[in-house]
Amino acid sequence: MVIWSTGICTRPFVKDYMEHIGQGTRRVLATDEWLRVKGCDDVYALGDCATINQRRIMEDISEIFKAADTDNSGTLTIEEFKGVIEDIIIRYPQVELYLKNKHLFDPADLLRGVEGEGNEEVDIEGFKLALSNADKQMKSLPATAQVAAQQGEYLAHCFNVWEKSIANPEGPRKFRSGGRHEFLPFRYKHLGQFAPLGGEQAAAELPGDWISIGRGSQWLWYSVYASKQVSWRTRFLVVGDWTRRHIFGRDSSRI
Repeated sequence: MVIWSTGICTRPFVKDYMEHIGQGTRRVLATDEWLRVKGCDDVYALGDCATINQRRIMEDISEIFKAADTDNSGTLTIEEFKGVIEDIIIRYPQVELYLKNKHLFDPADLLRGVEGEGNEEVDIEGFKLALSNADKQMKSLPATAQVAAQQGEYLAHCFNVWEKSIANPEGPRKFRSGGRHEFLPFRYKHLGQFAPLGGEQAAAELPGDWISIGRGSQWLWYSVYASKQVSWRTRFLVVGDWTRRHIFGRDSSRI
């Protein structure tokens, strides 16, 4: 029997840095939604060494209400709510998940009925009640190569448009301090996953709730894995290794 366990311990360099910035009690670095390390605005972290601490909407609910209440009436109309809902969904992605789980295709339906049938205005308490369960949809991202790759692409984009975004911010509204964030926050898009089952078979789960098991899924995994290599050299090396294994069998002499 061979037991192989990897990726369960923080690298010494990262651990030392976490101690230096006051995150020594954590297992991984804490970042915000823009992949900035908490407490270090000019340091970014991605992949297995970090996790995103998504901000709860209830922490900013009073500021959001004030920003939406444009006439300072103390109540929020459906039209006023529609003026900020796009920024809310971008800044707090758990709200979008909450809407989908509740099958609410119109975000304004969150407010309708909170203060009674037919009443389309809510006060601050009704607004809090409408969004009180949204934060329950918050989830941590899996420590996979797919997440790290998307984070790398996201950061590369941010660095490439840095100066442009400072002059013309592309991010959501800052409800507390005013203005807008320079960049859109990172959003992970799940593209599916594969699990090898042995015997040249695999299980595949792809977007759209499409699930497949068998040899066809294994060959699909081969094609996806090869396409994700960073160069043609590594693609040829990987395919060559698979070919030798199919012809001569798996080499277990070093186990």
